[in-house]
Amino acid sequence: MAALPQLVRATPQGGTIHKYHLTGGKSSFMRYLGCYLGTCKFCNNITEASEFLESIEFSPKSL
Repeated sequence: MAALPQLVRATPQGGTIHKYHLTGGKSSFMRYLGCYLGTCKFCNNITEASEFLESIEFSPKSL
């Protein structure tokens, strides 16, 4: 049975990053899913997922 995704980070604006352990063929992969308001992207590392969230999240600083 596959392991469930684990929440790695939640932002104050409501974005989330989950860690997924995936298998394919004879290899295992760790992927990170960044999501904000229904827009999601699988990333290769947590840095990439964090940058994705920063690029799409609404920021109160921009007002």
